[in-house]
Amino acid sequence: TADILAIAAHRDDVEQTCGGTLLRMAARGLRTAILDLTQGEAGTRGSAEQRAREATEAAQLLGVGWRQALDLPDGAVENTLENRLKIVRILRLLRPRVVILPYWQARHPDHAAVAQLGYEACFLSGLTKPPAPPAVGPIAPSSQEPQESEALPFRPFKIVYASLYADVRPSFIVDITPFIEQRHRALMAYQSQYANQAAGS
Repeated sequence: TADILAIAAHRDDVEQTCGGTLLRMAARGLRTAILDLTQGEAGTRGSAEQRAREATEAAQLLGVGWRQALDLPDGAVENTLENRLKIVRILRLLRPRVVILPYWQARHPDHAAVAQLGYEACFLSGLTKPPAPPAVGPIAPSSQEPQESEALPFRPFKIVYASLYADVRPSFIVDITPFIEQRHRALMAYQSQYANQAAGS
């Protein structure tokens, strides 16, 4: 379980938008988690495998107890029922009190899509009978039965949004001054993205 779950499109998005907030919450004894929706395979720099290693290191630096990545296509995240249900499974597994999503006005289309996708998944997660994804082809029995906690309805108490680019007045600000160096180290764990190099300069 987790008290706070940050959901983002790409590995390193959380470090940019709310990594300091997760550090502050972990220092207060709250359980934090990150769900990245893509593997980062479409990035200009680095491979999905390299970014997975970097994400693991960054999570340790942020004091995050749980981090996983789904398999949504990088650069083509869509708000579909199938994708909402993938997030519902995680919400019901972790049962976070607070979910942090990217703000819906975003430079990258994936970020804007995740804002709506995450919001709708949080709603669906609270339904006793969420809709089933449409069947494609013959239906095979599932080899992985859902755990009991994954089947129980759950809806987060609060959804908040973190932004990098939107010109918007925030409703609140988290003071991360004591954690700014640790937050920077977590961001710099992504050597594929931030080290000096020719590609994507």
